[in-house]
Amino acid sequence: MESLKLKSKLLYLLLLVGFALIVVGLIGYINIQNIKRNMDTLYFGSLVPLSELNAITDTYHSELASPIYRWSNQLLSDEQAAEEISLGIERVNHLWGAYLSHYKRAEELPYVHYTEGKINLLEEYFMQVRALISDPDKSYPISLSVLHENVELIHTTIQKLIDYEKKVAQYEHEILLAQYKNALTQLILFLGVMLSLVMGLAWKIFARIELQQQQLIESTETLQHLNLKLEQASYTDSLTALYNRRYFNVVYEREFKRALRSGTPFVFMMLDIDFFKQYNDTYGHIQGDTALQAVAKVIKHTLQRPGDYPFRLGGEEFGMILTDTDCNNAKLMGEKVRVSIDNLRIEHKGSKILPTLSVSIGGICIIPTAQIAEDALIHTADTNLYAAKERGRNQVVFSTNL
Repeated sequence: MESLKLKSKLLYLLLLVGFALIVVGLIGYINIQNIKRNMDTLYFGSLVPLSELNAITDTYHSELASPIYRWSNQLLSDEQAAEEISLGIERVNHLWGAYLSHYKRAEELPYVHYTEGKINLLEEYFMQVRALISDPDKSYPISLSVLHENVELIHTTIQKLIDYEKKVAQYEHEILLAQYKNALTQLILFLGVMLSLVMGLAWKIFARIELQQQQLIESTETLQHLNLKLEQASYTDSLTALYNRRYFNVVYEREFKRALRSGTPFVFMMLDIDFFKQYNDTYGHIQGDTALQAVAKVIKHTLQRPGDYPFRLGGEEFGMILTDTDCNNAKLMGEKVRVSIDNLRIEHKGSKILPTLSVSIGGICIIPTAQIAEDALIHTADTNLYAAKERGRNQVVFSTNL
């Protein structure tokens, strides 16, 4: 009899909770959809155009004005300067077209049309500059002051449009918050009423479900433990987004054995930032982390083949495993990484060799044999890295034998 009463109470409770969940679900669904639409409007209507407008400004500075300045200082040939200007104009048109493809309000169109007119005028100006650069007679000089004024003018014009987009984003955000607060108030009021009814019926049976609650707690703890193990098994370094040391051990052993079976070259390089302790002492660890991220970005951008593996081994030390390549290309790849990092021109007052950040690289390229121990390559790469430092740093020391 008591069991029947308990089942009846549980049935009523389940029906009541089920009804409450259906109503709450409907209310939540309607409000979440409204919030979702506003979030889409905020993101696709404001944030994406902002990135495109900023990219246009950057293009004018780095891909249009910069080649002309370098050409005027005889750092670029006529053909190179003209080519870079053409590519810059093409990129601006592409970015502006992408920006125009987004929805525009009626009140926004005057800003857009005005900016488009300025972009068209500036395109004509750069096409004239390109023609003057390509003119073998060089009959008309190019005024750098006019170039500077034009770039600053388009920068100011686009910035006004960016400011307008930001105001729109703020307006959309305020609407989003208002709808969110309204939805939250409705949910709290409804849940308060429903919980009051449920509590009166449920308190008598809470003791009977204590065991189930304990099992649920244990299941939750087990799930948390599994999630922790999954997180610990991650192969990515959180700071640099490169592979971490744990994954390096896996890849190194796997690729070494694969090269041993196939008789193909195995390449391993170690990279170390020169005088990084002094860099941290001078600029602080936060800036040091930024420098590590910049170096990692160069390594990741350079090593893009499927058989390339970039790692952060620890601290300022990085590793690179290259497969399916020959020793000459591998050495060139190491040199490319070094030069690309040098070209970042990151200030380093604590360096004893350069005013900017630099790296030293030690590498080994060899076809593995059964007589070669796996860690012998690591030792050789480390030895070459030490040799690079002894020879003055900011260089690559590469060998093809142990």
